[in-house]
Amino acid sequence: MKLRVEVDGEPYSLELGDGEFRVHEGDSGAISVVEAMPGVFSVLVGDRSFRVHVAPGTGADFEVWPNAGESRAISLTDARDRSNRHAKNSTNGPVEVRAQMPGKVIKVLVAPGAVVEAGQGLIVVEAMKMQNEMKAPKDGKIARVHAKEGTTVAAGEPLMVVE
Repeated sequence: MKLRVEVDGEPYSLELGDGEFRVHEGDSGAISVVEAMPGVFSVLVGDRSFRVHVAPGTGADFEVWPNAGESRAISLTDARDRSNRHAKNSTNGPVEVRAQMPGKVIKVLVAPGAVVEAGQGLIVVEAMKMQNEMKAPKDGKIARVHAKEGTTVAAGEPLMVVE
């Protein structure tokens, strides 16, 4: 699993899998994370041990206190999610959300006129037996919805427009 991580506003790329981790800026090794009690985790990184207290922050962010130290603000997002909810919206004007590959529209999550935030789910398309949730590329309002549930779409076909 690849994650985009921000620690106190500093971006990192993190890859997790089967007891291993790799930070794309250099560090890698064995990792083990076990929830010791609600909100408290025991983390083993190589031969180093940490006790980490975690509390919900604003939105999908977290407040983290490693080894009863200073609080850190942590944000985790899927690296495949192309939107960045922390970035300023530099996209002006309408943006078309298009199918990334041929598939079938499983669920339309928003209606025309709905107000959406960057990264919010808009539509679910099934391709090669995998369901992919297409997300809003920016904050805005749904201007048009071209896709209907149950229909098939081609790669690059417009699904909806966010203004």
